[in-house]
Amino acid sequence: MRRNLLSISAIALLSTQMVALAQPAPGSEIAPTGKLRSAVIGIRVLGGVGEPIGRFVAEKLGVSFEPVAYPSPQAYEQSFGKGEWDIAIGPRVLAPADKADVGPDLWLIDLLYLAAAGERFASADQVDRPGVKVGTIENSPSDRFLTRTLKSAELVRLPLSPVFPADAIEMMRSGRADVFAADSGLIESIAGGYPGAKIVTGAFNTVRVAVALPKGRSAAAQAKLHEIVNEAKRTGVVEKAILQAGLRIGVRVAPD
Repeated sequence: MRRNLLSISAIALLSTQMVALAQPAPGSEIAPTGKLRSAVIGIRVLGGVGEPIGRFVAEKLGVSFEPVAYPSPQAYEQSFGKGEWDIAIGPRVLAPADKADVGPDLWLIDLLYLAAAGERFASADQVDRPGVKVGTIENSPSDRFLTRTLKSAELVRLPLSPVFPADAIEMMRSGRADVFAADSGLIESIAGGYPGAKIVTGAFNTVRVAVALPKGRSAAAQAKLHEIVNEAKRTGVVEKAILQAGLRIGVRVAPD
């Protein structure tokens, strides 16, 4: 009887070990091809910060790194579910819940208004008035937020093109927009090429940037990625990436 019980225990232990061996390690599940394809949006405040963080994740997993840059928020959002990347680092609001599992926030980006030369607004909450035209990038986090919240001002959308921020400057100089709404990094770039423009005091919203995995990865893979992301925040990797991108205002490491 005792021998039978020992045999049953041995079989159960062997079965458990075989199941464990059959399951992929979290790292190989995150980067199954042996390289980490990391998706970002190709602008300084997103891709400029996200790419070195993606490299850090690849190093921690012991795999090579391949950036996958998308030219616009819309292209980034449309990439979900297509198998084009292994992780995505971008605005939380652009990660479809049915196609991605989103991890901890990495950094926060203030959304700001830039007033055209000659226009004056005391603060961000003074922009939403009748007759005010607000320019913004089509399908950006600013566009999504202002579409829901503006009550009186008119929203004028602008596609993100290779010659941006010149497009935004032309929009304001021509009178098509009284203010331009964008993330703080782009606002800095626009203001740098447009003497007389003024950054309006106060943020009208904040973008939470996070890392995402394709939907359906195991709890172990998600936990592994979360662990690496939290290490990147704790050890200064995220802060260093922000500084190296030259972002001086409105960008900061997300709290735990």
